[in-house]
Amino acid sequence: MFKPFRYFVKRRPNSWSRRFACVLFVSTMAAGMPDKPKDDPPSLPLERETLHIYSMRAHVNNKTHSIGWPLLPQTNWSEVDVATLQFLDGNGAQIPFEVEPVATNEKQWHATVSAKSYSVQWTARAYSSKVHEAQAVEIAWPDAWSDDLLLYLQPSRFIESGDEIFAKAVEDNGDPKSVSIHIAAKVLIRYCLQNIQSNGRYSQSVKNVTTGIDVKGARYAVKQGKGSASDLVCVCIATLRNAGIPARPVVGITNVDSVGTKRIDPQFIVWGEYALPGAGWVPFFPERMRGTVDNLSRTESWQGLGTLPWLNRRIPIAWNFDCFDVDRITATQNLEMNLVSSPN
Repeated sequence: MFKPFRYFVKRRPNSWSRRFACVLFVSTMAAGMPDKPKDDPPSLPLERETLHIYSMRAHVNNKTHSIGWPLLPQTNWSEVDVATLQFLDGNGAQIPFEVEPVATNEKQWHATVSAKSYSVQWTARAYSSKVHEAQAVEIAWPDAWSDDLLLYLQPSRFIESGDEIFAKAVEDNGDPKSVSIHIAAKVLIRYCLQNIQSNGRYSQSVKNVTTGIDVKGARYAVKQGKGSASDLVCVCIATLRNAGIPARPVVGITNVDSVGTKRIDPQFIVWGEYALPGAGWVPFFPERMRGTVDNLSRTESWQGLGTLPWLNRRIPIAWNFDCFDVDRITATQNLEMNLVSSPN
């Protein structure tokens, strides 16, 4: 059972957790390319900084049926050059593919191809992020969230935010609206970090080949007291949603470790975002924050939350786990991520 939240908790409580393997999967889609969403930069106190441009490629070997690929054409912190999106067969020849927006969120796309094995490649831009803390902590809760954010207050796959285990946690700690939304989010995330033992792993991967995301979800993670780094993100998101803060997981690809400095083979990674009214989405990496924020003031900058110089080394591809097949391991994905330029 969840322990009560304490906004000013200093001790390290017990932990939560869980894990699973999953594989990218999408259903058949309509032909044609959707209109790309408009550029979506954040507003102050959030700010884009250093730009990196990458050539991305994934070699997918599917054992049973044709699978697809998720895509985020435009976010606060990244952009896909949709004209560069290609699917190739084993000989390097282009093959037809179909793209359509996800029914529940037109800003997220799914691409499908009629082939068991293929490569998908595209060019992506990614920015580092900055949050001006003094301004962020002054932003009040909105009277109501806009319609496009309501989706991120609802339970979703692996994020069972409506479960009583999260409701009781929020209830036991008073009204999150007694503080600003940014402070409430930071305190709740810190509590999650203090209660989850993470194994540090995001995906099932060996020598640059992965069979999917290592995730079992928020509810199971809480009950087990331990889990993967992906599960830790799920618990943070579920807790924020239950407290009335729109939040979402971000599934992406990276070629650096959780600190953002050591080069690694490209792999899947999962992080979180929560909405800051009138500004945009605040990115945070629980695995980076773990063990570093226990005694920090709520109003000072926290490593791994908001100001992320290395966010431009993560390329997002999905805002949920719906495009992943967790019932069986059906494919391997060999990932490539190559820096093309840094115009700044």
